[in-house]
Amino acid sequence: MTDTGQMIDALAGGLQPVRRLRPPFVRALAVVVLAAAVVAVLMAIRGLRADFGARAHDTGFCIQIVGAWLTGVTATMAAFEISLPDRSRRWAALPLPAVALWLYGFAFGCLAHWIAIPAGAPVVEESERCLTTIVMATLPLSLALWLMLRQARPLRAANTAWIAALAVAGFADTAHLLLHVVQASSLVLVINLVPVAIIVALGGIGGRLGLNTVPG
Repeated sequence: MTDTGQMIDALAGGLQPVRRLRPPFVRALAVVVLAAAVVAVLMAIRGLRADFGARAHDTGFCIQIVGAWLTGVTATMAAFEISLPDRSRRWAALPLPAVALWLYGFAFGCLAHWIAIPAGAPVVEESERCLTTIVMATLPLSLALWLMLRQARPLRAANTAWIAALAVAGFADTAHLLLHVVQASSLVLVINLVPVAIIVALGGIGGRLGLNTVPG
């Protein structure tokens, strides 16, 4: 029979050194910088929206874009915090004020001032451009967050994935708001809310499966 010393040697023989993760704030900051870089690249490729000067004085637009960006920032921080087993679940509530601000700006600017679709407007073409921008912002940020969160092997994978998906949605909508002119209120509803819902749903469902795998 193997004695205790041999058993311990056998169990410890294949152990690899563990690399300590950087603090959540540092990792979250890296993602926020990446998000800013992605938005800047998209602006360089497609240009700032033509009416940005006028919209910058629109209270609803300013509230919406600030709320979207802060949602991305706070949800990123919350995702990294909640991915660690020794952190409180209350971190999940951190993005809620920013989400409320985001939705308030959306309602203030769109629902309070309903604009019909003009006759002959290039609806399909502009919608495709908007959705393409959202996809181009979503993919690199989703990959970066997934890879970084996966290193923590979060025990609360589902919560981590949903919050991370919310962060990506906030950053993606920020890019959309800065780049595209969409005046018709019904189009704003579809182009803003539908992609955000899809990003959160797919990111939450698919992300939690990937976060449960062992990092390489």
